[in-house]
Order: sequence, then C-alpha cells, then structure tokens
Amino acid sequence: MTAKWSIPALVVAACVGYLIYSASGGTSEYYLTVSELRSHSGSGDVRVAGVVQTDVQKTDGGLHVTFTEKDATSSVPVDYTGTLPDIFKPGITVVAEGRLGTDGVFHARTLLAKCPSRFSTSPYTQ
Repeated sequence: MTAKWSIPALVVAACVGYLIYSASGGTSEYYLTVSELRSHSGSGDVRVAGVVQTDVQKTDGGLHVTFTEKDATSSVPVDYTGTLPDIFKPGITVVAEGRLGTDGVFHARTLLAKCPSRFSTSPYTQ
C-alpha cells in the first residue's frame, strides 16, 4: 500500500520543487558591482550597480545620456538612450543593464534608479 502512494508523492514533490525553483529564479535581482564588471568574462547582458558621478551629459532632449558609474574602487563610463528615472541625478545609485563594449563604455539598454528611501533607517525601528 505504501508503494502505491510513493510514486504520486514523489511526482508532487518534484512539481513543488520545480515551482519553487522557477519562482525564486525569476525574482532574483542579481547585479555586478563596477569592480566585478571589470573582471567579468561573460559576453552577454549584465546588470551593473554604481553611483552616478557629476559628469552627467544629456543630449537629444534628455533622451541620450552619458555619465560615469562608480563603486568603491572602480568606475565605468555609461552610455544610455531612453527615458531616465525621475530621481536620476549625481549621487544616486543606479543599476544599468546592458553590455560592456570593446571601447570600455558600458552600453545600457535599461536604467533603474535605486530609491534611497528604501535603504534609510526608519524612525519606527529605533
């Protein structure tokens, strides 16, 4: 009688495991730091996080922007065309998704700003 239920239980467990695996993989927000980008050997799209420096230059009515993204030890020039996040400015942390070109410029196709209020200490937690 236990053999009769062991195969369906195994199938259900495998299905549940697959659902957990696929759900967690789709929601992870993995990104590289600028320092990690320099040593990254992959050729596909990556996400890289860093702080926008003060050299922001906008053209084409603000739809084309170049700037430098920096972490604690490295920096990379970024080239992006598209709508900028509302809070985009020097000093804000951004996650750029794209590819590092052979010219040493990170060519971003999407740009996300990390909201600083998410990382500040809440007055209610003290």
